[in-house]
Order: sequence, then structure tokens, then C-alpha cells
Amino acid sequence: MLLLITHNTELSYTEMISESVMELRVTPRQEMYQHRLSFDLAIGPPTSVNSYFDWLGNSVHSFTVNGFHNAIRIEATSVLEVDRKTIDLMDTNDRWPLEPPADYTLCDYMQFGGPVVDCPELRELVHDLRVRPGTPVGEIAFRMMQSVHDRFVYEQGHTTVSSPITDFLRLGKGVCQDFTHLFIGMARALGIPARYVSGIVHPMKEALRGTTQTHAWCELLFPEFGWVALDPTNRRQAGNNFVTLGVGRDYRDVAPNKGVFRGRAVESMAVTVESTLLQQVPEELAAERLRPLPIPVYPGWARDRRILSNAFQVAKSAQQASQIAQQTGQSAQ
Repeated sequence: MLLLITHNTELSYTEMISESVMELRVTPRQEMYQHRLSFDLAIGPPTSVNSYFDWLGNSVHSFTVNGFHNAIRIEATSVLEVDRKTIDLMDTNDRWPLEPPADYTLCDYMQFGGPVVDCPELRELVHDLRVRPGTPVGEIAFRMMQSVHDRFVYEQGHTTVSSPITDFLRLGKGVCQDFTHLFIGMARALGIPARYVSGIVHPMKEALRGTTQTHAWCELLFPEFGWVALDPTNRRQAGNNFVTLGVGRDYRDVAPNKGVFRGRAVESMAVTVESTLLQQVPEELAAERLRPLPIPVYPGWARDRRILSNAFQVAKSAQQASQIAQQTGQSAQ
């Protein structure tokens, strides 16, 4: 499948801020099943951008905007090919319990932390799976997806990206991050390495939750096959229309954007994602291109504000002096 993905982010502030520092993870990963042919990143206000790989192999772009500003716009455009293979979960040779992994790098995907917290409610959910020694790992994965699907409702507005799974277990409602964090917690309680995936889902004929927006799913490690992508929100394996942006222990590792700013403003964010199925590779693709966007900065804003503030203080002092003089004159009469 050949896809064109556009991922646009607009940040706005209720008043001027003097500095913004941000990290972006909006570049599709290069994987055996996913080949990035082109990536174009445009940022405004214009600034220099650094790129590097984080400790998990995700592509990161970082930048700083100096000078007073009240808006930031980020436009990421990618062209990629996806050829993801699926497996028959009910026909796998891997059996539970799994042997402890010899690769120490997998230990991070077996530990609780952040929103993936261990708790009695999680252990009860895992107990209800009725897993016995010798149960195929694929069958366990299917039972887990079925359990999450039957007990929880996809509904926005009840949790945030940082909500722990205890909130989801208590409320019974949440979004893809909650479904994925809970699924990861169940897997780790059973000693199965599980990692969080941040990505985008291209809409197909089948209606899926979370399409044409940033989405989250999970990858379980099957010793026989490697990492297998499962979407607990939609109770299915990830297909060719699932585009991986980043992988990590949980959402904290793969947030599409995160950062800090200097100022007292309130920030609001609007994100739009579009995906288009292409018939052929577009001409004149650039492997990676960085462009500025014409979003203004206001270098003289602080000076002008001080001038206005001083003028206001002078006027206020003059008014107060006039009032005192009037009161003094009335008292003398």
C-alpha cells in the first residue's frame, strides 16, 4: 500500500510567549514492513531544526523558537509503502509461560511504569483469562483483545493521554491510549513483552475507531515471529493501513509533540491528519526536506509593552494627583 500522510499541528496562545522548546515524533519509522520514501517538515515561526534518533530508534526533530510569538504551526508530510504481514493467532507454536528473554533490551517492555500501573483490578482481569501453562500465546492475545473489547467502551472526554489504567478500569470508558495501556499491562502481568505504538490509521471500507487521526496500538513479542501488531481498540491485528510513527514503553516515549514555553499564556492545540492512497510514487520526492512557514514573531513586543505600561502608570499617577488636589481643595473650603 502506497500512502501520502499529512500531519498538521497548530498551537495558539492567549498572549505572547517568549520562548518555545519542542520535540516532534511525527516521522514514520523505517521498518521491514514499512519504507519511508519521502518526508517534508515545515515549521513556523522559522527556526533551525535538529534531527536525531532516540534510544528506541524513533526519529526526533527538535527546535526552539525565540522571540515573542503567539502561534506555532507544524506541517509533516510523508510518502511511504506499507506491506505488513499478519499471522493466524490461533495457530502459533509459542506457549505460555515464555522463557525470560535473553536480550536485556526487552526488559523495558516487561516492567510496569508511568500510566501502565500494576493494581488488583488488573490482576483480576488477567485472572479471568484463565491462562494455563501450555496455552498458545496467540490464543492469549485473542482472549485479551476480546476481554478489553467486551468490558470497556470507546468514548472520548473521560481520560487524558497521561491517565493511568486505574482510571480506565474505574470508569470503563476511554480512548485508544487507554485500551493500549491496559492491553500492555495485561501482557506484562503475564510476562509477555509488550510495547506501545503511536501511529496513523488510513480509513478503509471497514469502520474503525481512531482512523484519520493519531492512533495507538500494541506490539506483542512472539519468539517465533517477532513483534506482532495488535489493535485492542478495534479487536484486530494491524493491517497495511496502519502507519507506525514511534514505539516505546508507553505514551510518554512516543508523544507526537511535547515541549515547554516561557510565559503565562494558556495553550490550545488543533491537530489534523489526512491520508491518501496513491497509485504511483510522486515525482521529485525529497528524502527529507525542512521548510520554514511564515508565522511571525514580535521582537519589539516587550519594549512596546513596557512603554505602554509606563505611560499607563504616569497617567494613573497624574489622575491620582489630580484627585488628591481636588479633595484637598474641597477640605480647605
